[in-house]
Amino acid sequence: MTEEKLSPWKNNIDFIRSLKPEIDFASGNHPKEPNYLEAKSWAAFPGIDGFQNLSPDHFPPLGDKEIDVFFIHPTGFFEKQWNSPIDKASAAYERTGSHLATQASAFTETCNVYAPFYRQATYYSFFDADSDNGSNALDLAYSDLSNAFEVFLSEHNNDKPFFIAGHSQGALHGQRLIYEYISKADAYKNFIAAYLIGYILPTKYFEAMYPDLSISTSSIDHKTIISWCTGIEGFSRSRAKSLFWTPEGWMLEPMDQPIVCQNPFAWNTEHNWDDDLDNISIRLKSDKLSLADYYATKNTFSKLSIDAITGLSFEARISDNFLLETRGPLIEKIKRFANAGDLHNFDMSLFWGAIRNNVRERAHAFKK
Repeated sequence: MTEEKLSPWKNNIDFIRSLKPEIDFASGNHPKEPNYLEAKSWAAFPGIDGFQNLSPDHFPPLGDKEIDVFFIHPTGFFEKQWNSPIDKASAAYERTGSHLATQASAFTETCNVYAPFYRQATYYSFFDADSDNGSNALDLAYSDLSNAFEVFLSEHNNDKPFFIAGHSQGALHGQRLIYEYISKADAYKNFIAAYLIGYILPTKYFEAMYPDLSISTSSIDHKTIISWCTGIEGFSRSRAKSLFWTPEGWMLEPMDQPIVCQNPFAWNTEHNWDDDLDNISIRLKSDKLSLADYYATKNTFSKLSIDAITGLSFEARISDNFLLETRGPLIEKIKRFANAGDLHNFDMSLFWGAIRNNVRERAHAFKK
C-alpha cells in the first residue's frame, strides 16, 4: 500500500516521508506520562482563562455551567518521534492553543470545557501501514485520554450532563472512548451526544460498537454521534485509506465507504443543499504563528484571536459518497488552501457558529 493511497489529508509523499521517525516505537524513549490530577496537564479547564474562551462576537460567561464537554484536540505534532511530549516551548503545544481557539471555543457558551493535553501520536502515524508503530503510538495517546476521562468523571463532572467532542486524531480517540466508557456503562445516563468531526466512522461498525447509541438525524436528539468530513463540491477520496480502531484491533479502512455524516446546516443526513444564515465561520488571527509551517518545532508565543468571516456565504450538502461537500463564495476564497479539494483543516471553523448554536439547542433539549 503506497503512502499516496493511505493519505487522508495531505497528499505530499515527500513531506510525509520526511516526518517518519527513525526508530521503532518499542525502542523509543516515550515522553513522560501526564498526571491529570494536576492542572498543568489540562489544556483547557473551567475557571482558568484560555484560548477556549475566545469569541468573534461576544465573550461567553465564565462561571460554572450546568453542562460539561470533554474535548480532544487534533494532531499538532509533526516531528520525528512517535509521540509528543507535553512541552510549553514546543510548536505542538502552541498548535493545541490554536485548536482550542478555533474548535473548543464553539462549546464555551454552553459548556465547561475540559481538554486534556496528551502524548498525541505524530502525524506520520496515520500513514504507517507496514508496521505496528503508528497504531502503537495511537494506543499510547489514547491511554492518556482514557486516564484523563476517568479523572474527569470521578473528580470534576459531578454527575452533570456532558458532551464528548474532538477533531481528526481527537475524533478517532473519541470513538474508542465512547465504546469503552459510555456505551453500556454508567456514564451513559449523563451523556448527551458526541461531535466527532474529521475522521471516518464506518457505519458497518456502528451497531456492534454502540448498541445503545444512534447516528444523529436531528438537531435535538441525544445518545447520538455526529460527524462529517468536509470538501469542496465534487471532492472524493476514492483511493484513500485510514487507520481505524475496533474492539478487535486496528484496521486499515477505505475512506470511500458509508460513514457517519451529518450536514451541520440541517443536522440531518439528507442530500439537499442547505445554508444557515445564523452560522458564523471564523478564522484564526495571530501575530507570529504560521499553522502552515509543519516543520516548526518551537512555540512562537503568538497572540491569538478569532474573527468572524463576513460577506462571504456558502452552502453544504452530504454527497453520494458520504462526504460533506461545500460551494459558494467563501469556499471559492479558501479552496486554494485545500489539498485536492479536501477541507479537513476547516471542518469546524467553517461551521463554528452552527456548532455553537446546536450545542446550546441540544443541551436544552436534553435537560427538558
